[in-house]
Amino acid sequence: MALLEADKVSRSFVAGKNRSLALPEVSLVVEPREFLVISGPSGAGKSTLLNLLGGLDRPSRGEVRYGGQSLTAMEESQVALLRNSAFGFIFQTPHLLVDRTVAENISLPFHYGEPASKNNMDSRCRELLSYIGMADLADRYPDTLSGGEMQRVVFARALVRRPTLIFADEPTGSLDVDNSEKIMKLLQEQTRQGCTVVMVSHDPEAIRYGSRVLRLEKPPSPR
Repeated sequence: MALLEADKVSRSFVAGKNRSLALPEVSLVVEPREFLVISGPSGAGKSTLLNLLGGLDRPSRGEVRYGGQSLTAMEESQVALLRNSAFGFIFQTPHLLVDRTVAENISLPFHYGEPASKNNMDSRCRELLSYIGMADLADRYPDTLSGGEMQRVVFARALVRRPTLIFADEPTGSLDVDNSEKIMKLLQEQTRQGCTVVMVSHDPEAIRYGSRVLRLEKPPSPR
């Protein structure tokens, strides 16, 4: 069984009497351990598609299925629980809480969904801090970190609940070459460890890490 499927999904938005098409109809299948890269020009709907696949938004038409279950048919609370337990998210902007330490930011997903003991949370955070090479920065605050360090914290936060699927939206967009390479190697390593990655990127160097590339085209302007 496919891990993730999109069946004729599209997304449009209505403002007054005007309807704009953000994503033309797309169908795709994502297999376990695949590293799928979604590419294409600005305005092609890459982030829109990622949001639909990750349950952050709902399609105007079509259906998204995870493990055979329809996200489209689920209640919002069910989708939220699924996102917290099975999905990890990495965005171009880190979105770290400035009044929380690095360790506290990484552990945030533990405060939603299925509860975990403090010992388990602390142990998992230490494990991930070591994994991303920041074991000595657990008590630092985000405003004392470099851009590359902040993105590695976001990466660790995405992994903290051991997700099956990682969604990454332009994860290297604000990073220099060295830090981009670190993030991409970490993502690629996750697929070797059994995780599946779906990433949006326009960066040719990042795209080459994928096992498959889906290119979207910009929808035609309405006449």
